[in-house]
Amino acid sequence: MKKITIKDIAKAMGYSIGTISKALSNSHEISPVTKVEIQKFANEHGYQSNQYAKLLRKGRTNIIGMIVPSIGNPFFSQILEGIEREMSETTYNLIIMQSADDPKLELKHLEMLSKKGADAVVIAATGNHLSLRYLQRLKDEGTPIVLIDRTNYAINTYKIGIDNFKVVYQGISQLVNRGKRKILFISNLSPGTSMERRRGYIQCLRDFDIAYNSDYLLSIATNSGRMEVLEQLKNKLIHLVNSSSPPEAIFTASDQLTYLTLEALHAIGIAVPDHLALIGFANFQYTNIFQPSLSSIVQPSHEIGSQAFAILSKILDSSDNEILAAYQNIELQASILTRKSSE
Repeated sequence: MKKITIKDIAKAMGYSIGTISKALSNSHEISPVTKVEIQKFANEHGYQSNQYAKLLRKGRTNIIGMIVPSIGNPFFSQILEGIEREMSETTYNLIIMQSADDPKLELKHLEMLSKKGADAVVIAATGNHLSLRYLQRLKDEGTPIVLIDRTNYAINTYKIGIDNFKVVYQGISQLVNRGKRKILFISNLSPGTSMERRRGYIQCLRDFDIAYNSDYLLSIATNSGRMEVLEQLKNKLIHLVNSSSPPEAIFTASDQLTYLTLEALHAIGIAVPDHLALIGFANFQYTNIFQPSLSSIVQPSHEIGSQAFAILSKILDSSDNEILAAYQNIELQASILTRKSSE
């Protein structure tokens, strides 16, 4: 069945196209009686306005772009859920892109969002200077940007994350207070959250007067592929547990590294917590029913997503330029769930 148009309604009712258009837009220029008559006719005949065309006339697309390393990472998938939950009752559309922590792919995604006329961008950035420069350009051109999770980049924009230094410091303190002084810290190589998390680890050791040992600091390129990361972990763990000074505990600084470390330990026959205590970032479900139950740092991922969308919708739905310029660095509270694995 052919869709009815404004032109069809005008012809059928004997009004001009301009009158029909204004009536359907609820313009004050058209009398209430005429508006009701035209709107009633349009509804009865299944007229649907072209919202996309209207948005384009206003210079808008209602597209929000989201770039994260991987939706397979529970942390980022939960941020996505938080955004979509808030977005569900609006007319905005979300384009989701995965960078795999590859700067070239991230830049390609940013260029694509720009070409599509995205009204705003939510991103967990790799920190690559070319991508950051492109983000800065988008922001300078008036595109609202929200940095999520990885917020320590020199872009004056909205940022939502946690105090990574603080929560890692607290987690390491728990291990030390349980008598663990040889703590292996495993993180990825990204310049974002990893630097602050490593800093929290090193500062905590200093404050407890524990000598820093570079052998206990393992940085892994997590974008090199799951099997390669798993092999690196197994080789490093085998080397350390058979050394003259084996670690007593492990702290894993990302969700991905937590479950890959658990898999590597299982593969080489190292029991947690019998041989090694473990605590790590873990936003995936059912950590409480792991055997043993997993001590974990849980980030408020859903809240990060919902707040990111709340900020963007407020900016996009407002004509007040002061809102766009009122940048905030929002630090939400992460929680440490202490269970059997860190005993």
